[in-house]
Amino acid sequence: MEAYLDVEERESRKIRPDNLKRLLARIFRYPGPLLAGLGLVLVGTFATLLEPRLFGYAIDDAIVPKNWDRLVELVAVFFFLVCVRVAALIGQSYLFEILGNRVTQELRCALFSHLQRLPIAVYDRNPAGRLMTRVTNDMAALGEMFSAGFVSMASNALMVLGILVWLLVLDLELGLIAGSVFPFMTVAAVYFSGKLRISYREARSKLSALNAFLAENLLGMKVVHLFNRGRLHLERFDRLNRWYSDAQMGTTRVFAFFQPTITIAAGIAIALVIWFGGAAVAGADGAGPRGEAMKVGVLVAYFSYVLSLFQPIREMADKWNVFLSGMASAERIFSILDWPTEVEEGLPPARPVPGLRGHIVFENVWFAYEGERWVLKDFSLELRSGMKVGIVGHTGAGKTTLISLLMRFYEPQKGRILLDGKDLRDYDKRELRASVGIVQQDVFVFSGSWEDNVTFWGQGTLPVSTMNAGLDKRELQERGSNLSMGERQLLAFSRALAARPAIWILDEATANMDSSTESRLQAELEKASAGQTVIMIAHRLATVRKADVILVLHKGVTVEQGSHEELLRRDGLYARLYRYQAVAAETTPA
Repeated sequence: MEAYLDVEERESRKIRPDNLKRLLARIFRYPGPLLAGLGLVLVGTFATLLEPRLFGYAIDDAIVPKNWDRLVELVAVFFFLVCVRVAALIGQSYLFEILGNRVTQELRCALFSHLQRLPIAVYDRNPAGRLMTRVTNDMAALGEMFSAGFVSMASNALMVLGILVWLLVLDLELGLIAGSVFPFMTVAAVYFSGKLRISYREARSKLSALNAFLAENLLGMKVVHLFNRGRLHLERFDRLNRWYSDAQMGTTRVFAFFQPTITIAAGIAIALVIWFGGAAVAGADGAGPRGEAMKVGVLVAYFSYVLSLFQPIREMADKWNVFLSGMASAERIFSILDWPTEVEEGLPPARPVPGLRGHIVFENVWFAYEGERWVLKDFSLELRSGMKVGIVGHTGAGKTTLISLLMRFYEPQKGRILLDGKDLRDYDKRELRASVGIVQQDVFVFSGSWEDNVTFWGQGTLPVSTMNAGLDKRELQERGSNLSMGERQLLAFSRALAARPAIWILDEATANMDSSTESRLQAELEKASAGQTVIMIAHRLATVRKADVILVLHKGVTVEQGSHEELLRRDGLYARLYRYQAVAAETTPA
C-alpha cells in the first residue's frame, strides 16, 4: 500500500511558508471582486457591531426613561442595520464565490498545462489516480476554502477585532478583564492548528493513495475478472479505505478538543463579566467595589458583545478545518507546479527539424532507470541516413530503451547520441519528436473520432491510406475498447503517416495483425519510409529480414550485428531464435 503514497509526502511534513504568499498572489490578480467583497465585509461587520450598542441605548435612553419616540427611532435604525447586514452578506458571498471560481479555474488550467510539460519519467513514478486527485479533489477543497472558509475567516476576524475595540471603548478595565482569556486561546489555537495541518496533510495523502488504487484497478478490471481476483482486490481496497478513514478520524479527534477549549474560554470570560460588570452596576448604590456606577444599558450591551465575541470565534474554529484543508490542497498543487518541466509554456505547435537526414550515432551509451542497474552497457551503433535497421533480442534486452533515449524521454548517464553530427541534447525536444514517426504495439486511443485520434483535434491533415477503409468514419470509445489490437496499430500507422516524419520507428508494428493485413501494411510502410531512416524493433524475426543491418541485443549489450543472411551463417543467438520461431510457426495449427 505504501507504493500508492506520494514520495514527498512520506518524507516531509513541513508546510512551506511561501504557499500562502503564492496563493495570495493569484488572488490579487482579481482585484475587482476581492476589493468589492472585502468592502462589503467591512460594511456588514460595521452594521453588526452597532446592533448590541443599540440595545444599550434602547434601555438607557428609551425604555428606562419611557421615551417611546426615541425607541421608535432606535427600532428603525436597528431594522436598517439588519437590512444592510443581509445585503452585505449576500453580496460578499457572491463576490467571493466568483473570486474562488476564477482562481481555481486558473490554477486548474495551469496545473493541467504543467502536467503536459513534465518529463515522461514523472508518469513512470506517479500513478495517474494520484495526479488526478490534485486536479479534482484538491482543487475542489481549494474552491471550498474560498466559498466557505475564506469569507467566514475574513468576516469573523474583523468581527472579533471590532468587538474587542467596543469592549475597550465601553469600559477599559472590564474589557481588559474579559480579554484576559485571549492569551490562553491563542496558545491553544496555535497548538491545535499545528496538529490539524498534519492531520489534513495525512488525510489528503491517503485520499491520493485511494484514488491511485481505484484508477489502476478500474483500468485493470478485465484482468481482475479473468483471474477471479475480485475478493482479493476488495480486501486491498478495504485496507486503503480504512487507512483513509483513520486519517479522517485523526482530524476529527483533534478538532473535537479544539471546540471545547473555546467553550471553556468563553465561559470564563462571561463569568468574569458577570462578576465585575454586576459589581460595576451595583456601584450606583455604593455596593460595588469600584466606587463608580455603570449604566444597565451599557452592561447589557457589554453582555451582548461578549456573547457575540465567541460566536465568530466558534465559527472560525468550524471553518478552520476548511481553511486548513484548502491550504493542504494548495500545498499539494504548488508542489506539482514546482516540478521541473522539459517544455516551456505557451509555445506554438512544434515543427519538424528542417533538413533532417536521419544519421544516428550511439557513442558508448550507458543507461539505467535507477541506480546502477544498467539496461544499456557501453552501447555503440551507427545508423546511416536512409538505412533500415532491425533490433531484436529477448524481453528486457534494452530494445525499447533505445527508442526512449532517441526520443529524449530519458537521458543517458554516460556517452552521447548524435543526430546528423549534432548532440541529441542540443535539439529542441518538441522539434525532435515531431521529426520522428512511431508505430507502436501498445497504442493509446482517446475517445472521439478516428480523425481526432490521428490529427489530435486539428493539428494536421488526415492521411490518405487504403488501410483506413471503413475505420476513418468510426467513433472510438475510451481507450479504443471497440477496436481490435490490429486496428489500433493501423491507427498508430496513420498517426505516424500524418506527421510526415524524417525518421521512422516501428515498435512491433505488425505484431497483432493477420498475415494479409500485415503484408499490406508492410507495403505501405516501405512506400511511406522510402529513403528515410527506419528503426524496426521486433520479436518476430520475419519482420526484420529485409533490414540493411540487424542488431541482436542481450542484457543491454550488442552480441551480434549483420544482415539476415550473415547472422544465419554465424549460427549464433539470432540463428537459434530464427530456427525456433520457424519450427513454432510450422507446428502451430492453422
